[in-house]
Amino acid sequence: MNSKKRMRAAAIVVAGLCVSGLAVAGGMAIAAPSGAQAPYAQAGALINADGTIAHSKGVGAVTKGAAHFYCVEISNEDVDLSRAIVTATPRDGIGSTIRAVAGGCAGGRGVSVGTYDADGGGRPAGFYLAVL
Repeated sequence: MNSKKRMRAAAIVVAGLCVSGLAVAGGMAIAAPSGAQAPYAQAGALINADGTIAHSKGVGAVTKGAAHFYCVEISNEDVDLSRAIVTATPRDGIGSTIRAVAGGCAGGRGVSVGTYDADGGGRPAGFYLAVL
């Protein structure tokens, strides 16, 4: 994908976030239905609270560490996580928060995700992840 298309995709994501008014402490959030197609995403997935993958594109595996930490390994070798925009949003309930760190696991080839309840305590939760 050329840089012009990437910039257009990033602008669409930012505009969508502004319109929807979604914000999650510690990161950005974007809502998507579970059956959504992601033609402009480099990778993405719907991850269940138990760490299983419900739907994915460009995701090789998910490893669940502690009760609320997940490592989502990106299998697409063309994805450069140091330059990608990574967004995550909770699936399991209002008030949940997520922290996603691109390159935070799998030897720099994964996205480290932590899920938390409204009080900041860790709890397992399903989430959507998009790598743009």
